Amino acid sequence: MKRPRAPCRFTRPGTPVGTESSGSKGEGQMSEIEQVGFIGLGLMGTAMSSALLGAGFKVKGYDPLPGAGDEVKANGGEMVDTPGATGEGSQLVIVMVPDVPEVDAVLNGDDGLLKSPGEGRVVMVMCTIDPGAVPKFAAQAKAAGWGYVDSPVGRTADDARQGNSMFMVAGSAEDKAAAMPALEAMGTTIIDCGDVGHGMTCKIVNNFMATAGAVMVAEALRLAEAGGVGPDKTLEIVNDTLAGNGHSRQHFPNKALAGDLNPGFAVKHARKDVNIARMMMEREGLPCYTAPAALAAYDAALKRGHGDNDWSDLYNVVNDIWQENRKG
Repeated sequence: MKRPRAPCRFTRPGTPVGTESSGSKGEGQMSEIEQVGFIGLGLMGTAMSSALLGAGFKVKGYDPLPGAGDEVKANGGEMVDTPGATGEGSQLVIVMVPDVPEVDAVLNGDDGLLKSPGEGRVVMVMCTIDPGAVPKFAAQAKAAGWGYVDSPVGRTADDARQGNSMFMVAGSAEDKAAAMPALEAMGTTIIDCGDVGHGMTCKIVNNFMATAGAVMVAEALRLAEAGGVGPDKTLEIVNDTLAGNGHSRQHFPNKALAGDLNPGFAVKHARKDVNIARMMMEREGLPCYTAPAALAAYDAALKRGHGDNDWSDLYNVVNDIWQENRKG
């Protein structure tokens, strides 16, 4: 049975904020796509696949890790043994793997998706990778007859499971239109970022601001504590000023400060994204002050074994280093 779908907001390039079009994700929008291939069934991939299955799509999934597809199978999806097999009978194939080497492997490996002719079907890369790698993958897809869309994901795995994700979509108008029914099933906000690669650029900019902001909030809360002021009072003040942000208003209070370190977004993934931002700025010759500082904080967290925890765990990492310094 298909779950009810929330209204979906779609923003085209250059659309002024507040003038976005809204539509109901109702029946009949799935006619162009009956089956979606899904490569990469980690935390986010599993959540997004569940949203697709809940919306009535067939899902053919692949993940090399044993047990990674158990939830997909339990929800009515099919698991296959190779990345290429996800394309059999699928009008759209989604890629949600860790980074550039894994994208290259599932597209171009011996059993890769691009080994079979696309015949106008679309591959949509939704994991966050260096935008500099996107043109090569798009050209390889085109040479094999596949359309290509980059559409990284905003919001958390919990949002994805409910079909409430936000997507930064880029590619040709034809390819984006072909992917739209699946995007509407998985999300409530779809932002058209323009040409291929622009979606990844927007995602890295967003994540750079967010990852650096998380470091700042973690350090600021401990600074207040060092001065005798607890986090509740600090947050009451900063959240009523320009200093407040998503981390201080929602993320830290609901995660690290509540003792919940289950990863909505893991420290190791935040580290990856801030490093991509650093590399992009260096390639462009831009001044780069904040990224190295944020990177040092995430490296400290990884060194202390916090890589798989929620990124709000920086709050505890800062405390650990503080206590070590006090003892020293």
